[in-house]
Amino acid sequence: MGKGRISPWSIYPGALIGWVMDAFDLSMMFLLVPVLAGIFFPSNYGLAIIGTWSIYTTTFIFRPVGGAIFGRVGDRIGRKNAMVVTLLGLGLVIFATGFLPTYAAIGIAAPLLLFLFRIITGIFAGGEYGNSSSILMESVGIKKRGIWGAAIQSGYPIGYTLAAVIFLALHYVFPGSSFAISGWRWMFYIGIIPVIIGLVIRLSMPESVLWSDLSKKKKISKAPLRTLFSNRKSFAGVITGMLAMTGIAWVYGLTLGFFPTVLSVHNFMGFPDFIYVVIIAILVSLIGYMIAGGVSERIGRRNMMIIYSVLAIIFAIPLTYAIMTHALGFYGAIFFASAIAFLTTGIYGVIPAFLSEKFPTSVRSSGVGIGFNGGFILGNWSTVFLLLIVSFAATTFFAWWGVFVIIGELFILASALLSKETKGINISKL
Repeated sequence: MGKGRISPWSIYPGALIGWVMDAFDLSMMFLLVPVLAGIFFPSNYGLAIIGTWSIYTTTFIFRPVGGAIFGRVGDRIGRKNAMVVTLLGLGLVIFATGFLPTYAAIGIAAPLLLFLFRIITGIFAGGEYGNSSSILMESVGIKKRGIWGAAIQSGYPIGYTLAAVIFLALHYVFPGSSFAISGWRWMFYIGIIPVIIGLVIRLSMPESVLWSDLSKKKKISKAPLRTLFSNRKSFAGVITGMLAMTGIAWVYGLTLGFFPTVLSVHNFMGFPDFIYVVIIAILVSLIGYMIAGGVSERIGRRNMMIIYSVLAIIFAIPLTYAIMTHALGFYGAIFFASAIAFLTTGIYGVIPAFLSEKFPTSVRSSGVGIGFNGGFILGNWSTVFLLLIVSFAATTFFAWWGVFVIIGELFILASALLSKETKGINISKL
């Protein structure tokens, strides 16, 4: 650890909590899609499911807006200050969503309000990644960015697991139809608790030393977004970052995000069995994160991405076929879902280091925020596109599902092939 560098342990909890909350919100919405479809839309269930997924997915268009707004804030007035605002905003809008009236109460205004709240959620969630990733990557040694990046990225499976456990518990507190009446609201109410804890942690955490040094030397960029896009190297970093995240968001929605829906096809698995499968698959994906981040310190970020994406391309169709044909029953579902989660989402563990090593300190929060969130514009439409296709070709569902996973992996592979290796680079001298 270099002179003046702070301990990453003083940064990690504050950075992690935002990712946990982001994942909690995303996963909560994944799990609630069937419920929200029934109470925020008219009675046509098929169209209601597509409408709910569309509202959920459309809001991801606004994540890059949040990445740009709060990335600029982080580059200009500090990572910590921006992180306090984004976590507070994210917590309040999640909490407020629990009070929304349903379609039965106010008609078409109900899904429109849900859409508006998801836009606001997307903006604050989009502001989380760039600053929390940058502040941690700027606080660890050159040889430890991969493993620390994987550790902070673990906030996603932690948040997903938290959402799944609360979802499961609330079904016992609000059994049967009572969950659709009022139980679902408590998913949103409970979200305020980790936000309060996170705010206490963030207010006491130190600022990034690299950013503080720039500030003391009066080298803070007055227009970080203009600087970011006018520099060819930084602009290329945004594009390759968006490519990687398009692929990752694409396959995440088709796997961990889609398991609750796909496991119930043909009444294969009901509640709570599919939740158990999802939780185990999430925890296996966490192992994939840590392996990807740790091994990338030896073989490089680029090579790690190539290995994971190639393996996922090879096994995508066999694994999705096994799940859809109910091979080996319940335990088979656990194994195959865990395998595909490991291969397709494990590469997430490389992303914090992969993105942070592309940008200088003066524009890092902006570059990472836009690069990461920009991938969600297209990436999170994968499930909607898949549902639209299989509505006309349901008998070949498993084949389309596997093909869609491969499409996402090709984006990740393209990003790796177009990127230079950055392992071991000194980010303070970019």
